[in-house]
Amino acid sequence: MAMLTNLYQLLDQAAAAFPERNALVGRVGLRDDCWSYRRLHQTVDRIAGQLVNDYGFGPGTCLLLRGQPNLQLVAAYFACFKAGLVVVPLDPHLSIDFITRVAESTKARAVLGNDQIPGFDALPQLSVNALAAALAAPPDFDYRPQPDDIAEIVFTSGTTSNPKGVVLSHRNILSSVNAIQDIYPKHRPLRFLSLLPLSHLFEQTAGLFAPLLLGATIYFSGNFQSDVVMRKLEAKRIDGVIAVPQMLEMIWHALEKQIVENGGQSRWRLWWRIAERLPFAWRRFCAERLFAAMAGTPVFFVSGGAPLPVNLERHWELLGVRVIQGYGTTECAPVISVNRYDDRISGSVGWPVAGVTVTLSEQDEILVRGANVSRGYWQNPEATRLVFSDTDGYRTGDLGAFGPRGELYIKGRSKDMIVLANGLNVFPEDIELELAKQPGIGPCMVTDLLDRHGRQCIAAILCFPEPMPEDERQRRAQDAVRNANAVLAPHQRISDIRYWTGDFPRTPLLKIQRWKAKSRFVDTESTHDAVADTVAVNTRSATIEQLLANVCRVDVRSINDQTDLVLDLGCDSLTRVELAGLIEAQLGIICDDAELIAICEVGELKALLGRSERVAKKMRFPSWPLSDLAVALRGRIQSVLLPLLQELVSSSFEVKGLEHLRQVQFPVMFIANHASHIDTVSLLRALPWPVRRRLCIAAAADYFFSKKLIAGLLSLTINAFAFSRDGSIRGSLDHCGELMDNGWSLLIYPEGTRSPDGQLLRFKPGIGYLATELGVPVIPVAISGGHKILPKGAHWPVRSPVRVCFGEAIHIAADMDKQQATELLHTCLANLLAEQQSNSFQS
Repeated sequence: MAMLTNLYQLLDQAAAAFPERNALVGRVGLRDDCWSYRRLHQTVDRIAGQLVNDYGFGPGTCLLLRGQPNLQLVAAYFACFKAGLVVVPLDPHLSIDFITRVAESTKARAVLGNDQIPGFDALPQLSVNALAAALAAPPDFDYRPQPDDIAEIVFTSGTTSNPKGVVLSHRNILSSVNAIQDIYPKHRPLRFLSLLPLSHLFEQTAGLFAPLLLGATIYFSGNFQSDVVMRKLEAKRIDGVIAVPQMLEMIWHALEKQIVENGGQSRWRLWWRIAERLPFAWRRFCAERLFAAMAGTPVFFVSGGAPLPVNLERHWELLGVRVIQGYGTTECAPVISVNRYDDRISGSVGWPVAGVTVTLSEQDEILVRGANVSRGYWQNPEATRLVFSDTDGYRTGDLGAFGPRGELYIKGRSKDMIVLANGLNVFPEDIELELAKQPGIGPCMVTDLLDRHGRQCIAAILCFPEPMPEDERQRRAQDAVRNANAVLAPHQRISDIRYWTGDFPRTPLLKIQRWKAKSRFVDTESTHDAVADTVAVNTRSATIEQLLANVCRVDVRSINDQTDLVLDLGCDSLTRVELAGLIEAQLGIICDDAELIAICEVGELKALLGRSERVAKKMRFPSWPLSDLAVALRGRIQSVLLPLLQELVSSSFEVKGLEHLRQVQFPVMFIANHASHIDTVSLLRALPWPVRRRLCIAAAADYFFSKKLIAGLLSLTINAFAFSRDGSIRGSLDHCGELMDNGWSLLIYPEGTRSPDGQLLRFKPGIGYLATELGVPVIPVAISGGHKILPKGAHWPVRSPVRVCFGEAIHIAADMDKQQATELLHTCLANLLAEQQSNSFQS
């Protein structure tokens, strides 16, 4: 493998080695959008050409990159690397004020993103989706970034005062990429699921650059609710997930919930008595046979960004899922040490990676030297001098110790920055500035403590200068915290309040001695494991209060309409994501993510639920009807039964329009009128076997799938699947997309029921959504004769002629209005029926 000198060269090399292999897979509507390494490489070149030739951005120009992870945003990163532009990645949730200060500091020329920043007009905003879709000419430049050129300036998350930008060269980042790829197995192409934002350097190196260099396929979730993530893990057979500890815990609770809902409590308890005695290689094999939900777990996690609770690590390992814990900082691009795929030491962050030297100061502070270490902070020589030196390297501010095999352990922090469980950094001074603005608040400090439920939280320690009644003190403190939380970012919000009597301990320069103040409360904290050894509580609850109690692990009696989600329950952003998933699963309601994040109190949450969309009961779609064995059996059954049934009920059988099937590219969606149960038999008889063998039929879930025997027979004989007709049909629509992605055509009856008089009924609105989101040709099918043979309500057939006519393919644009698409399809099928009846009358 050639020596890499810049990050674009990484993609160049991977595209040459794996041109036709899928590099990136994202969700667009109901379908997977798959980009091969060749396509990614070509798209990167086109975007780079536009940035240089059309917009005039030269080497060294700073561009802000912001947005939810998707294929086009990845291409924009590599396009900037190719053109020698400096990437300034931004978290999608940062405030306009923060973005404005970063833009001014870096003199950025534009924002590249997959959505617009409302109210931000300081810079031009360029759509990465539009850049990727443009038919631009190949770039007419051949710029080659040098190893020490700046690749990125990464601003530490959470700062609201003076943000510090870590300057990282191509050499810095490639050093970490080369080191971390060694931990991944290389015996087969790997599949990764991307969950963290690309603004997180941990995700860039471990979840994007290193996997691409190995020829892996990276899937982007687009939704972080635990149930959705579990379905994606199972459907795509994911090998690896790059995650912060809070995500490991979120997926763990989703796994437990599924096991409980499937009646596996007794087996789950038994497992924890025997798992530790099993060799690691046997654990996953045995667990998968005991618990079907294990199909939705990856082969390994790479955990970083925050301390990983030992008990959580142990539980995943006992299930046969490797947890590879590492350690790093943005200033080290970011990898410092990591465990190995087949050599992991519980509780440790592994061994220093190749090319990195780790030593401990006299105070046990971790010091790092190597090619991965940044040159310093952007235009901030004072901050750079404080932590970077020629002799010590980078002073991390973390306290560490080495184990007997040279492995590294993190023992705490020697500086004030708080690292949350979701990997974000919080600077206490920023929060204290907002608290100090509140009336009636005296000296205060902010730190991280364990709340009364045993979870890490951001706590405000308040000191009131004048004596006052207890209830007045609490009221004043809660008002101050609520007002401060209203202007702070979600991950900065205070969720616990403590009180200090007298003045804080101070240094000779009158600064608060934070460690002394914090120690008073640390000494009284109770210990609490991140994951309990007991079976999970069944979260199938009837009220939102019970759901909140289960998710936040509080007494349900302590929750009322005035309960504050942050201050009283400790809900952070990932907890709210988990809550949204449970609300959908248990209460049957879909919450808008943006509205849920803005909710402060339980009463507001109830109001949101009252105006939100209700969903139907979640359906499961078995995979066995799509297996080769089922397809072979179905072919034998249909070859005998279809002619026999058709001869019994029809006096004649005529098929027209088959030439239209030879003019389209499969898969397709067939839409047909529906007046009789005979219609499906007639349509299947009319289709050639090569089309029929890859056809799935949507059947009413409430009518055909209420009894297991009938459901099983329909799945085997005609490959029917359950399609919801009432309430939310999102689960059914998503399944249609999965079927199309795997090459299966669909047959849909858009009326949703049989016509009582044989006349075409109005179409259900879901057909317009399917047509626009699936992006495949729609074949209308007119069926006549079924209503005379076996009309709705009849129990015995009467022989009659049957005619099946296939119409020309209809191509629906993705941006067409859903209602217009529905009306267009209705018109086309109605015209085909009218033409068929006219021809029948003439003959």
